[in-house]
Amino acid sequence: MMNSQRVLNDIIKTSQMGINGINVVMPKASRSALRQALKVQRREYSDIEQQAKLLAQQKGYKIDQLKPINRKMGALMSKGQLMMGEPNSKIAGMMIQGNTRGMILSLKNMHRCNNPDEQVAQLAQKLLETEKNNITTMQGFV
Repeated sequence: MMNSQRVLNDIIKTSQMGINGINVVMPKASRSALRQALKVQRREYSDIEQQAKLLAQQKGYKIDQLKPINRKMGALMSKGQLMMGEPNSKIAGMMIQGNTRGMILSLKNMHRCNNPDEQVAQLAQKLLETEKNNITTMQGFV
């Protein structure tokens, strides 16, 4: 059984993973439209992360950050995937995969949380909608 604090911490970690992933792949994007889409997505993740941290602070929840090892491993995996071939399509595919994993986690959390805090549930829904929109945006670059 999950509680609202755990859901909020997963929102923070998912947002941080999105920001980290975008920061890693952005320098390899050669299409300006793709770079612009990545910048928008990074800003959205950053906004959600800040809202989640503020909400956690207001509720007195302990905040869990994405562990440095997770950041490093994600960056190494992303760089490895971009070593050969056309990077723009690969970046879009990687972003679709990452957003899909984020959606799955968000949906599981929403279903497992008994009686979630309304503000936390709304932020989880916002993250879910953001990830859906990100997938749609990236489909045009595959």
